[in-house]
Amino acid sequence: MVKSRGKRRRSSSDSTGKGLRTPSKKSRNGQSEAHKEQRKLLDDNSVFGQLMKKAGFVLIAGDMANELNVDQTVFHRDLNKTIKRHSDYPEVLEEFISALQEHLEDPVRLKYSLLPTLTSSECESSRGSSQDSMLKLLLGIDLLQPLLANLLLEKLPEFTEEDQVFDHSHGINIPHLIMNQFRWLDRVVKSKDLVDKMFEVIGITSIDIQREMITCIPEVVEDFEHGEVARQLKDLLQQDSQLTVPILDALANLNLRTDLMAEVRLSVLQMLPSAELDDLPVVVKFILQTVTPSDALEVISDVRSNLDFQGSFLPASTSTQKNRHRNRSSTDQDKGSEVLTLDAIRSAIRFQKCIAEGWVKAIENVSTATEHKVIDIFVLLILHCTGNRKKMVESLVRNKIRAGHFNEELLQATFSLHGQVVRDYFTSILSLAEVLLRSPELPISLFGCSLYKQAFMSFDLYCQQEIVGSLVTHIGSGYAGEVDSSLDILSDLVESKPSAMAPFAIFIKGVLDYLDNLTIPQIRKLFSMLSNLAFRNNHDGSLIQDDMHIVIRKQLSSNTAKYKRIGVIGAIAIIHNMAHHSKTVTQTDDQSESLSTSTMSNDNYKQVISLLELVRSSSSKMPETAALFFDELAAVIQKGDINPQVEASISESILADFQDDFIVDIEGDKPTSDGGMPLELMYSLEEEQDNEGGIAVNLIPLLEKMEKLKQHSIVFSKETKEEERNVSPICLSPHFRLLRICEQIEHNNDLEGIDALLGCPVLMFPEDYVDKMESLSVPEKQLVCSTLFYTLNWFREVINAFAGQTDTEMKGKVLSRLQNITKVQKLLEKCLAVTPGYIPPLANFDTENNESTSVPGGPSTSGAAAKKGRKPKGKKGAAEKENANQTCNDSVLNTTTNTQTEKDSPVKNNTPDTDKASVNLTNYRAFFRELDIDVFSILNCGLVTKAVLDTEMHTKETTVLQIQPPQLEFLLEDLTRKLDHALIASASKRRTFLKTRGDKNTGFSHLDHHSPAEIAKKTVKLLPSMCDHLESASGFFQALIADNDGIMDGPGMHTEEAQLMARCFQLLLQALMSLFSWSGFVVSENKALLKTALGVLTSRIKVTGSSQTSYQELLKQSIQYLENFSTTVTNITSAVLLTKLLVALSERSDTQEFGPKIAVLSETFLKREWLGVDGQKEKGAKYNESLQVLLKVYFSYSNDVLVAIETLATTGVPELINSDKNGCSDTFPTLTRNSFPSFYRLMLTELVDIIKKFPVVKASDSDPVKVQRLIRWNMAIKILHIMVNLIKVFDARTNLNSILKYGRMFVEVFVRLGMPMLDNIFRHHREDVQGLLKNLQQSTRALQHMCSHSKVLKDVSLTNHVPPLKKCLETFVYRVKAMLALHKCHEAFWIGNLKNRDLRGEEILSQVSRVETDGDDDDEEDEELPDDDDEDSDVAMDEESVASNETDIQQGDPVNEISEVY
Repeated sequence: MVKSRGKRRRSSSDSTGKGLRTPSKKSRNGQSEAHKEQRKLLDDNSVFGQLMKKAGFVLIAGDMANELNVDQTVFHRDLNKTIKRHSDYPEVLEEFISALQEHLEDPVRLKYSLLPTLTSSECESSRGSSQDSMLKLLLGIDLLQPLLANLLLEKLPEFTEEDQVFDHSHGINIPHLIMNQFRWLDRVVKSKDLVDKMFEVIGITSIDIQREMITCIPEVVEDFEHGEVARQLKDLLQQDSQLTVPILDALANLNLRTDLMAEVRLSVLQMLPSAELDDLPVVVKFILQTVTPSDALEVISDVRSNLDFQGSFLPASTSTQKNRHRNRSSTDQDKGSEVLTLDAIRSAIRFQKCIAEGWVKAIENVSTATEHKVIDIFVLLILHCTGNRKKMVESLVRNKIRAGHFNEELLQATFSLHGQVVRDYFTSILSLAEVLLRSPELPISLFGCSLYKQAFMSFDLYCQQEIVGSLVTHIGSGYAGEVDSSLDILSDLVESKPSAMAPFAIFIKGVLDYLDNLTIPQIRKLFSMLSNLAFRNNHDGSLIQDDMHIVIRKQLSSNTAKYKRIGVIGAIAIIHNMAHHSKTVTQTDDQSESLSTSTMSNDNYKQVISLLELVRSSSSKMPETAALFFDELAAVIQKGDINPQVEASISESILADFQDDFIVDIEGDKPTSDGGMPLELMYSLEEEQDNEGGIAVNLIPLLEKMEKLKQHSIVFSKETKEEERNVSPICLSPHFRLLRICEQIEHNNDLEGIDALLGCPVLMFPEDYVDKMESLSVPEKQLVCSTLFYTLNWFREVINAFAGQTDTEMKGKVLSRLQNITKVQKLLEKCLAVTPGYIPPLANFDTENNESTSVPGGPSTSGAAAKKGRKPKGKKGAAEKENANQTCNDSVLNTTTNTQTEKDSPVKNNTPDTDKASVNLTNYRAFFRELDIDVFSILNCGLVTKAVLDTEMHTKETTVLQIQPPQLEFLLEDLTRKLDHALIASASKRRTFLKTRGDKNTGFSHLDHHSPAEIAKKTVKLLPSMCDHLESASGFFQALIADNDGIMDGPGMHTEEAQLMARCFQLLLQALMSLFSWSGFVVSENKALLKTALGVLTSRIKVTGSSQTSYQELLKQSIQYLENFSTTVTNITSAVLLTKLLVALSERSDTQEFGPKIAVLSETFLKREWLGVDGQKEKGAKYNESLQVLLKVYFSYSNDVLVAIETLATTGVPELINSDKNGCSDTFPTLTRNSFPSFYRLMLTELVDIIKKFPVVKASDSDPVKVQRLIRWNMAIKILHIMVNLIKVFDARTNLNSILKYGRMFVEVFVRLGMPMLDNIFRHHREDVQGLLKNLQQSTRALQHMCSHSKVLKDVSLTNHVPPLKKCLETFVYRVKAMLALHKCHEAFWIGNLKNRDLRGEEILSQVSRVETDGDDDDEEDEELPDDDDEDSDVAMDEESVASNETDIQQGDPVNEISEVY
């Protein structure tokens, strides 16, 4: 069948050939005359011409191709025979080449000698219409090849100019054609000579010809010559960077030994930083192609460190369409280089597993944020989109964000400089952003937010649509943290890119259908976005305006409070954007006002006013909704971008209504209560009010009126307009807030028009009425509690208003109001303690009902409130009288001996009161008004002089006021909460998916209007005063310590005053830690702010300005300043805060110079004995947690972690063992029997972590290096042996859990890292290896006993560790056996039956019967190494030692055993 098929194929081709050949002949015959004239044979009578003609080659003259009358194979045969049979052979070869050389002198003949040869029509059978060129045919003849190759190569230097290189008539590159003759030769004769000739010619030719020759070298070199050629190419690479690409292409095609390839790769790596942009893809591809699994990490780390995308590539084009066309060539070139480089990396990752693992490990090993590069983001995206590595990449990114290594600045560099390139990985970016945004950890979620925002601002319309769609999907997830993050992103994009977001308004509007699933703050963000897009965008906004109005009016008309609140929030958002006025005019006030009025049309003004009236009328029947209206409107006006005309209209109505609703004039008669409660004008700051009359806050009458309404369910008729308003005291504070903000905006922050409200009294019961609380009825008790809550919230709002005023008298009144707050809080604690089940009135109205109507903690006898202490009545006057005698230079916290006596005496008198049931007001935090961030400017107040004039207006009496410790504590508690909420640290608390307490995030509505950067700036301004208070508190304790002759825990340390100062000291440290731990300081925009903050700290000990000091010196001085406070730290919580603060500052440095100081400080704290408030030793879970922080810092910053662990294990623990039951270590007093589990677990954790970082020993390492690493492993194994033996004394379950877990991890790491080291050094350090394995074997035996002991106890938490531990120990045994077999010592290894023993070494009885049947089998599992002299004696000796060890374990004392270990 095959033959017949072949015959059919030939007959078909013959017939086809005849059919084709006939017309061809006719055409030639028809043109025979013309063809003869054009086709002229070359008359060449030389040896070359004769031999060629005889072999069937036709040389054509003129500008026409040569012809061949036969197939090229026949030509090879005939010419070879002709030459060999020539009479002058072999001299004829020289003559042939000489004639050929003359023939090639003609440029035309040279060209056609290099071009394919035509097949003559006279040829009966050939492979095609054209065949190889004449020179290629001649190179195929072995006799001619060496001489002809030399001839052609020597001709190349002639081509130096472009006119000589190219034949412009046909666009032919002559040198390229010459080098092509050497490619794909059937056989190369004398390849070494040919290659040498090529290298010789390379030095004298042009760059283009050199490239041609280098790429041709692999085609002609023999395999055994590859090494020598590679060395020559490597030398050439170092000489001329222009030849990088051809040389690397040639090297990639050579088969080289591993060591030679490593040598070549090293030289390529060295020139990587200076490589040209166009050459970079080839360089990276070559390096990654030559990587082996053993050196992948090292090579990739070098590539990563030398490949700087940010420095070498130009920014991606973001120009207009016209500019983009003009600059397309350069931009495309830059983009092409980036893409090709990343393609080379992606190709290597896809086809070589070790490359992917190497990149991951290289990125993991980067330890600081400044070391990370844009290439890291690119590689992670490549890894994410190739293979099944998504989970691994996501985990790595999360870990990097937690450590603070990945930040927003890195993202900005990636997207701003390489936006077009990173667009190719959009799918991976979107997937990664979705995962990060869902994270419960705030830093990770914020990084996901940044990823979304950067992608939106850098990509095209399609990608933007996908991003918005993904964010809307996040909003529908139902998880509060995810919804908040998504809304924040969309809000930022609407503010920064309104025109880009406008087309997607319809996407966001769809969320309005799911308002029931959103919280009030989330709804506020949503309406703010939609109203911005609808009313401030001129193009697409009108599409959703009607929908917005419909939704708002529908919600406002609802009788349900929830929906009415939604309507209020939406309406205020619409009003804000309809009446929005941008401050663009900087002329006089009149000009500004006239222009701003003209920018708003009359129709818009009427719409805004009508909508305001609609909202107020619809919310007036519900006090909570009305209060929310006031708060929302105040927040909008406070932004300062409302049209002045609208603002003036609001201000007029607000002032009049407030006076009518809440303020009464003080008449001569004493006010009375309808319910029989005594009424007085309390907390008045106006001395002359009794004589001249004045105003007061009408609190109790309003409350009684509201109670009557609730009890009798009175429904007012519409006839009485006053009753229809239904005024509630709930609106007192919100209404006043709106009033004072309107005043501030209208009068440029001047509040003189309403300054009477600062000092006016409150119409309420006298303070001694609280003492009768137990005899009152339940409604009366609740009325008293409500009155106190309203009073506190009124005072807090008054402080919000007047804290920023510069008038001295106002400052004094603000401080007095602060003292009123602390006094009323004490009264409230007493009242709440005897009023169980009481629910306070709402104070924050932007939360759900169920979040604020329940109290997390009710009255208790825990004494939590007693920590704050109770000050007697009249203390304020005593303090003022004493403070009047102080000088202005005294500290704000300075307290004399007299005041201390005054504070101590009432504590003794009130001792029985502390035993009464009391409450902690922190549980009621959601029912207090929020303090503004500007309130903390009060901390800057030192001594304030308050002037009092007599009736004749000429006598002046001065009273000096200053902030006292109780008020300082009150302010600092609120400040630390705000900083903790706003300034996110790199390692922050996690958000939970579970439902949390509603009050946890309540009270930050005003704070959330400020960005973290703004809050950080305000806090930095407070730093000088915070340092003043910190130094004052430290000075207070220094004085106490000096009075106690240097004893830290003397008699005065546990007084109420000292505890109050200690809390202030602790809160100050916490505020500083929150500030300096803020992750925003890593962004370049905030570097100047950080330097300013450090300059404040530095100025406390050094006069030089921060501008004259380097950043590193500022850090050093700041740490030194804070370190000075370590001597006055009184409790372990403050010690932990101070340590964390120093750690946060040290992390801002690029060096490790502050590590030893921090280690010494933490060690000092560990060596102190900490006492609690009651004067007893600290203990408990929180205390142990604090110890773990100190211990972790101590180990992390020690010069040698192993030495630190060994010191603790060999010094502290034996002292604890030898002490009594309640004793402690003498060196480390914090190490007690209660705290030992925390120490033990952390020591094991650090031990495992440090051995993981031991470098892998390589065969190329020097002998001293190997010995040093063997010593380190010996030390680690010794520590493990100590830790294992400690279980015999401290056999608690937690300790057993720790050793079973971390003991297994230690052995696993040793098998992975330690055993390869032993393989390398066994031959030269036999005895050292033997000793190391024997030491480790003792620990593995003890671990086996612990496994048996865990089974006897039948404790699930312990037995869960047994299977993996036993598997690990078995792996270790056989790994040792493999090492011995490798070194031909396998006969020294045997395995015996292991008896089950408990922790004491005693045999478990359940195993005795079975073991006895086993006869005299060995009772231990041994891996022994042969001795040089006598192998058997060594084994016998070891068995004896094992037996003696067992005897000691059974009969010895555990304490002695532990001491023997050391």
